[in-house]
Amino acid sequence: MSIPTFSTYQPPGVYVQDVSTPVVVSSGVPQQLLTLVGPALGYRNATESFQIYHSTAWLLAFTGVFTTAVTGPPAIAAPVVTNAAGTVLTAGVDYTLTVTADPSGNAGLAVTAVTRVNTSSTIADGDQVFITYNYADAGYFQPQTFTDYQSVINAYGQPFLSTVPTTPNASQVANPLALAALLAMQNGANTVLCVALNPSDGTLEQQLMAAYAKLANNYSANIIVPVFTDDLTPSSGTVAALASSLATDLKTSCTSSTAAGYPQIGIFGLPRNYLESSEPITTLAATLNSNRLVLVYPEIVYLYNSVTGQTFQASGCYLAVALGARLSSLPVDTGLTMQQLTGFSGFPQTELTAMTPSFMNELAAAGACVVFRNYQGVLVCRQGITTDITGINDSEISMVRQTDALGLLIQLGMQNQGLIGQPITANMVTTVQSALMGLLEQAVNTAVIVSWTNLSVVQQVYPSGNPTIIACTFSYATAVPLNYITVTMAIDLSNGAVSTQSNQNASTNG
Repeated sequence: MSIPTFSTYQPPGVYVQDVSTPVVVSSGVPQQLLTLVGPALGYRNATESFQIYHSTAWLLAFTGVFTTAVTGPPAIAAPVVTNAAGTVLTAGVDYTLTVTADPSGNAGLAVTAVTRVNTSSTIADGDQVFITYNYADAGYFQPQTFTDYQSVINAYGQPFLSTVPTTPNASQVANPLALAALLAMQNGANTVLCVALNPSDGTLEQQLMAAYAKLANNYSANIIVPVFTDDLTPSSGTVAALASSLATDLKTSCTSSTAAGYPQIGIFGLPRNYLESSEPITTLAATLNSNRLVLVYPEIVYLYNSVTGQTFQASGCYLAVALGARLSSLPVDTGLTMQQLTGFSGFPQTELTAMTPSFMNELAAAGACVVFRNYQGVLVCRQGITTDITGINDSEISMVRQTDALGLLIQLGMQNQGLIGQPITANMVTTVQSALMGLLEQAVNTAVIVSWTNLSVVQQVYPSGNPTIIACTFSYATAVPLNYITVTMAIDLSNGAVSTQSNQNASTNG
């Protein structure tokens, strides 16, 4: 029905017209992924076979070739070239490797060519040769998504050492990033986003910051966990000071990304050589003090190397990985409290002895997220909290995630309406209100929030406001986690215990 112009006769009555414009409601937000950042093998391996000539160069298939040995870490071998008989050829005597740098300066885009040295007595023009080389192309140090563990191994290498270290108590982790992906998938993460650290970026701290920058504008990188070698070796100062700096960097990165509209939560686990005598965990947690950062305790956990058949002490950063994986697999209204972790062999006895109820209470009160061994011997998150303990909306991870998810749902959903840039007509306020109401109802239906109320949509007016702004406000309620159940009980002696027992006996005997 439409309202007539009344230029011709119309019978008296009520005329109704629907002037609503179509409102497209967003189908949701991008998938929330666990993002792992840390050292990997550092290179990939390739083998090629070709005929070699002195006048024509053979271009290797992959860019970013390591043409000389790298001491590391990680240690990377130089290319090996052999003839058909298996004789190893000598660089500069039998062949040359020529690197052509990319104009961008990105080493991962550099092209490598192989030519024969014309004076070689070992090979002749046209002989078949084989080259095995290591490379890290432009994509190696970029974020990569994996849905199966074999793909992780293909990209980064095996997680464990294949032989027992000769140094007592040495770590048996060969590849922190691959091990983190393994534990993540064991703890419920179906998909992980990985960023391998680039040694050319500088120190470990600089490498991590460079990796975080690659995730700054990624809506899916919602939960970020850094991993590192088991024993940190600071260039100066203490391990505790370096760990504090790394945790602060993660907090700063997540806070900046969240402020820019890309909500992130960082989960930080400590290195196994962290000394609480240098900086107590309570002090560290209180210093970090952010709803963007979760600090995991303890700093040491047992892992099992299936290759060597040995159990060894690993860093707490792998506990952070497991917590991040569990969190990514849960609905946004569910936190980490009492969530079980798998893939670990327990804690050293020294840690178990130190983790008394009073000490764990002290840690949690300061903002540390404690993983403990319950009466069944299972590792469990005691309470899923951030380092900001000023209120439950900031301390409870589930409530922070609900707020993040709602903000992202509204931000992307309203952008998808196509309203920005359109003229503000008489119906625009109603259109904006309808779009926002649809998104809020979607948030309720998908358990992002419990309810919403007090929606107000108003166009600002000049000169007190900017007329190009339609301001929306509302209130919402999130699901509050059930942390405590109190039960009060008392013995009822009104009938007498002996009398009751006698009646039962009499009934049985009778």
